[in-house]
Amino acid sequence: MKASEFLKKYEQQQSQKEDEEHSLQHQARERAAHLEEGLNVGSPYDWEDLEKYKKELARMDREGPGKK
Repeated sequence: MKASEFLKKYEQQQSQKEDEEHSLQHQARERAAHLEEGLNVGSPYDWEDLEKYKKELARMDREGPGKK
């Protein structure tokens, strides 16, 4: 491979990296698209909220929505 070809390929790769979106909104969409890998919760409060959410989903499956 010639040096000029290498530089051209390298510049194309760099421009593609610059074009990628790195916003919080994009990252949130990526996480939402891959929920089967599990939720990424960090603080103990987040874990408590996650457990409450799972219990509520299980209750809704048993009883249906809108019932307490």
